[in-house]
Amino acid sequence: MRSVLLSFLSIFLFAAAAHGQRDLGVRPTETGGPLSYEQAAYDVYYYEIDVNVDPKERSIIGDLLMTGRIVHPTNVIVVDLDTPFQIESIENWMTPVKWERRGGKIWIKLPQTLQAGEMFSLRTKYSGKPRVAPRPPWIGGFMWEKTPSGADWISVALQNDGADLYFPVKDHPSDKVDGATMLITVPDPLVVAAPGVLDRVIKNKDNTSTYKWEINNPIPNYSLVFNAAPYRVIKDRMKSVAGDYIPIEFYILPESYEKGQKLIDETKKYVEFFEKYLGPYPFRSQKLGIAETPHLGMEHSTMLAYGNKFQYNAHGFDWLQLHELGHEWWANLVTASDWRDFWIHEGFQSFMDTLYLEHIGKKDAYFAEMRNRAARTRNMQPVAPREQKFAYEVYLAAPDFVASDGDIYGKGAVVLHTLRYLIGDDAFFRALRRMAYPDKEMEAKTDGSQTRLVNTDDFLTIAEEESKMELGWFFEVYLRQPKLPKLVLQLVPGTLNLHWETPNNMPFPMPVDVVIDGKTQRVEMKDGKATISYTGAVPTVDPVGWVLTSK
Repeated sequence: MRSVLLSFLSIFLFAAAAHGQRDLGVRPTETGGPLSYEQAAYDVYYYEIDVNVDPKERSIIGDLLMTGRIVHPTNVIVVDLDTPFQIESIENWMTPVKWERRGGKIWIKLPQTLQAGEMFSLRTKYSGKPRVAPRPPWIGGFMWEKTPSGADWISVALQNDGADLYFPVKDHPSDKVDGATMLITVPDPLVVAAPGVLDRVIKNKDNTSTYKWEINNPIPNYSLVFNAAPYRVIKDRMKSVAGDYIPIEFYILPESYEKGQKLIDETKKYVEFFEKYLGPYPFRSQKLGIAETPHLGMEHSTMLAYGNKFQYNAHGFDWLQLHELGHEWWANLVTASDWRDFWIHEGFQSFMDTLYLEHIGKKDAYFAEMRNRAARTRNMQPVAPREQKFAYEVYLAAPDFVASDGDIYGKGAVVLHTLRYLIGDDAFFRALRRMAYPDKEMEAKTDGSQTRLVNTDDFLTIAEEESKMELGWFFEVYLRQPKLPKLVLQLVPGTLNLHWETPNNMPFPMPVDVVIDGKTQRVEMKDGKATISYTGAVPTVDPVGWVLTSK
C-alpha cells in the first residue's frame, strides 16, 4: 500500500512545486479565465497546424490555419500566441488583414463586421524559439531532450499554460475544436507521434519527413501536441464493450521496446475496468495511442504521454498509465467548460484510480487510500468555485500563489466516495456512467457527437435524478466552499448525541454509520442531529471512513 500512496503523492508534490512558482516568473502564460468580448465573439471550428521543427536550433516555423464561426457580431478577433514568436503575416480568406501585438495576444482587424453565423478563416505565419518547459508537464513548453542512444527526443506539454506556447489559439477550455490536422516536419530518422490517425508520411528532399495526423473528434487545445523520437511502433487491438475494436499504438523508444507489450497488456485491463463503470472507450474511430515521453505523463487525447519508466506498484499495476488513460473519459470525452470545474477531470479520475483497488479485489486498500486522501485535504479554497478561473488558480490555496493545493484531485475523489455512501452504489454508479454518457445512444457514437462540455451542476442534476434525493446541500458544503463539516460527539452514559457543525450553519443532513453492540447501522441526521441509546461498549462512528469530515 505504501508504494501506491507514494506514487499518488508524487504527482501532487511535483504539481505543488510547479504551481507555487508562478509569482517568481516561472509560469510562462495563462490559460482560461474570463473571456474578452473579442474572444467570446467567435468559436473555432478547426485548426490546421503546420510546423517545421529544428531540434538543432530549438526553433519552429509555423503556419496555422484557424477556421471559425462568429457567435456575436464583431470586426475584431483576438487570439493568443506566446511572446517568443515573431509573426510574418496574417490573412483572412487569403487577404492580408491588419493586426496588432499586445503581449501574448494578437488583435486582428477584420475588413468589416461579421455577423453571427458567418465563417472566417485566419492564416498566421510565425516563427521563433518556443519556451523550454521549466517543470514539465506541470509548467509547460517544449522539451529538447536526448534518448539513451543520443538521438533527439522532442516533447510538448501544454495543459496548464495553453496551446499558445506553440501556435495561435483561442486559449480557453470552452473552445474545444471539432477537429484538426497536424503536419509536423522533423529531421530524419525521427518519427512523430500525435493525436488522431496518421494519414501519411511525406519524405522531403532535405532529409526531413512530414507526418500528417488527422483528428476527426473534438479535442481540447492542450491535447494538440506532438512527440518526436526514433520511435518504434507496437500495434495491437482489443474488443470494446461496444462490440467494435479499439486500435492500440505504442510509440516507444527502441531501448524500451521489449517492455512495451506488457504495458499494452496492462492497458487492456484498465480499458476493461473503465468500460465496466463508464461505458465504451470514446475514441474507437481514432485509436488508443501511447507515446513514451521524457516527462512523467499527460492525458493527450488518443496519444497519451507516458514517462513512468514501466514501473508497476505493489498491486501490480502502473498507476500513471491507469490515471492518464482514465482521462480519455474524464477530460477528453467529458470536458470542463471552465477551469473552475477542473475537478471533473482530476477528482473523478482520482476516484477511479482508487476504485481500481476495489476492482482488483482489494476493498480494504480502497478504504485505506480514501482515508489517506481525506487526511491530505487542505481545504483552503473551493473544489468547484463558481467564478471563472485560470488553470493555475485551481491548484492554488493562497492569494500569494505560494501555497499549493491538490484538493481537485484527492478531496474531489473523497467527495465522490462520500456521495457513493450517501446515495448508495446503484444510484452512484448509474450517475457516474450517465455523467460520461447521458444515454445508451451516445455510447454507440464515435463521430465526435459523444463528447461534450460540462460543469459541476450537470453532475448535481444527474445525481439527483438517479438517487431521487435533493443533493444541493451536499454540493454546497463539499464543493462550493472550502471548509469541511465537523461531526461533534457528546457522550453521556447510555446515550450518544451527534450533531454537525458546518460553516455559516449550512444545512447538512448527512447520515453516518455507527457500530452499536457489534452491529453497524446507518443513523439518519435529517436536521443535522441524532441521539442514540446503547448498552455495553461505546459506539464507534463511521468505522471505515465513508464520510469526509474535519478532524
